[in-house]
Amino acid sequence: MSAESEQSIGIVLGEALRARREESGLSLRAAAERAGMSPAHLSEVERGLKEPSLGVLQRIADAVGGGAGEVFLDLAIALGAAPPRPVRRPLGFAPDPRDEIEWAVDRLHQEDLRSVAAFGAFLASQHPTRTTTEGAPTA
Repeated sequence: MSAESEQSIGIVLGEALRARREESGLSLRAAAERAGMSPAHLSEVERGLKEPSLGVLQRIADAVGGGAGEVFLDLAIALGAAPPRPVRRPLGFAPDPRDEIEWAVDRLHQEDLRSVAAFGAFLASQHPTRTTTEGAPTA
């Protein structure tokens, strides 16, 4: 790998970290404090001037939200090695509720999904359904 391509990966990584920090609403100083580093060092990483160790990258990723896996995915997307993320809307705003269910299933552990399903079943049992004149249940 050439020095030029290594430098461009550092710049793209820094841009991904900065984007995550800004999305989370953190100032450079606040993110640096959470990561246990100086704001100047974090600024240099975000501008691609310093190459962070994996440990430092993990601390920065945890500080700005999402963890290292999400940062690596952002990097892969930016470098064209992974497809772009689908547009996510806040819960309750998806045009199709199945999108929200898919989003939750992708992120919850199996036992958490079972708890959600059991709670949903409980709520459904507490809310009697009405029937129309044709006999089809309605909410």
